Amino acid sequence: MAASSRSPGPVSEPTLASAVVDRLRGDILHGVLAPGEKLRLEHLAPRYGVGRTPLREACCRLASEGLVTIEDQRGFRVAPISRAGLLDLTRTRQQIETLALRAAIAQGDITWEGEVTAALHRLLRRVPASGSGTLDEAWELEHARFHATLLGACGSPWLLKFHAMLFDQTERYRRLAQAYGKAGRDVDSEHTALVRATLDRDAERACALLTEHIARTTELVLAGHPGLRAGLPSSEKELPAKTRSIRKKG
Repeated sequence: MAASSRSPGPVSEPTLASAVVDRLRGDILHGVLAPGEKLRLEHLAPRYGVGRTPLREACCRLASEGLVTIEDQRGFRVAPISRAGLLDLTRTRQQIETLALRAAIAQGDITWEGEVTAALHRLLRRVPASGSGTLDEAWELEHARFHATLLGACGSPWLLKFHAMLFDQTERYRRLAQAYGKAGRDVDSEHTALVRATLDRDAERACALLTEHIARTTELVLAGHPGLRAGLPSSEKELPAKTRSIRKKG
């Protein structure tokens, strides 16, 4: 981040609070702070170099995003994970993102098309993980940017806000499962096909591909994380609806 042009002085409370939120969110999404872990402010304060008040505010803000839970109005924990929670998250994300994608395809102009194409090219230049399975943070950043750009022309700040929250939640599950290894997946082809259908203004195919793309991530997380493999009651769907046979154009 570029240095401020203002004269040196104490960090403002809003800036400090935002910085703490970003750091705490990052540690939760990366699994540094484990699901269900008690967030003891007295222990976290030295780690983040701030007092308890900014930390308490950060925890409250992350509670509104579903990453932290509040206990007895005073205590905080990292939000737990569960198989049912991931399935619910996946279905909701599919509904929100396909709604946004349809709107983006209908409203997006040539500038948006160029931004989507550029976002895909930047993503394809990266690899998701090293041979040892270690996540590539540059790819992770471009991946988030790609999905945000794809929906960026939807015209609804609320849809984009919901997308960002749901995307972070999904990434948290995916990163936690990554520690146990992952099955093979041609994610570059998935992203490329999604962009091709989007730029062709084929909303039906693009939304079907996006639905499948999100479901595939969930499928791999469920298979990869031992704490999420237990079966569900027969009344619940094992996985969100997926489009297994999408007809190819041309």
